[in-house]
Amino acid sequence: MSRSSRIGVLAAVATELLYGCSFAFTKDVTGRIDPFTLLGWRFVTALVAMLVLWACRVIRIRITRAMLVPLGLLALCQPLVYYVGETYGVMRTTASESGLIISAIPVAIVAAAAIGLRRRPSRWQVAGISVTLIGVIVTVVASGLSANFDPLGYLALGLAVVSYAVYATLADRYAQAASDVDKTFAMVLVGALVFGTIALARHGADHSLGALVRLPLTDRGFAIAVAYLALGSSIGAFFLQNVAIGRLGSTRYSTFIGISTVTTLVVGALALGERLGLAQLAGGVVILAGVYLANWRPGLAGRLLDQGEAGLGLGAVANVADSDLIADGGGHQQSGQDEAGGLLAPQRRDDVAGLQSGQVGRSAGGDGLDE
Repeated sequence: MSRSSRIGVLAAVATELLYGCSFAFTKDVTGRIDPFTLLGWRFVTALVAMLVLWACRVIRIRITRAMLVPLGLLALCQPLVYYVGETYGVMRTTASESGLIISAIPVAIVAAAAIGLRRRPSRWQVAGISVTLIGVIVTVVASGLSANFDPLGYLALGLAVVSYAVYATLADRYAQAASDVDKTFAMVLVGALVFGTIALARHGADHSLGALVRLPLTDRGFAIAVAYLALGSSIGAFFLQNVAIGRLGSTRYSTFIGISTVTTLVVGALALGERLGLAQLAGGVVILAGVYLANWRPGLAGRLLDQGEAGLGLGAVANVADSDLIADGGGHQQSGQDEAGGLLAPQRRDDVAGLQSGQVGRSAGGDGLDE
């Protein structure tokens, strides 16, 4: 496995761990706090944190006019459209319904990459994602299956799934258009402007702006949830997600998404004392088996086949063996870029925001197995 591919795998796993842990910090908050209030505070706090890091020269943010369109499209899909769709979808559907629909994100990413990038997944990736999807469905159904049969709720959740898939495809296409820090900053900035404005408007209409401003001071649980969501799920997970997609490609990144569900189950049992049934444990094992299968390479023949499916000829594969520059599954050349997307700038280049994160870990919006 190349160094770039190892960085991508570690970033993908870390992303899903951060998403999965969000449930422990937000469980007691999401049922009593307006979701847009939580989203507003989350992204405004994340924006302030990134600006402080920039002012202290810990990170470098250099957004040029040429980057505005790619970054604007990324931020439009994630977090804007995704969290709006998920917020209203979760509010109008049951936990099991929302969990099952959101679990389709890996499948949607593969489809979007095939259409938008003309990149076919390998047969191992298809098999692994299918197994992971089965595992997620088992864990969701094991928690209880109920339905509201709300078409608008289903439509909103479907919009969230599609927007996430489009985001991943765009992040893949524009992997070299901007640094991962620039992408993260754009996503956080748009989230702060839009969700912060919504929160101000809602509380302004209720004449409760003072309560909104004092909320982190008067509600310790809310302050803890905002701190984790801002620093962990927004800055940390968004940045690592961009790193992973840039080095692995959106298709292979999607194979890791199920890890967030397993993380939520483990954290719920260890930190919150929640009881895990046999079906949930079995579902967790199936998810991990799917992740392993999707990233397993059965010897040299399997590697050649997968690289060929990524659009490489056998001659190119031979060159890859010599140069070790291509991360399998996405066919991305890293051109000697060793930095992780712009951190240490002096040297170089989701429950809603917590609602239903126990379903698939997207909300706070998925090893060494490669070669």
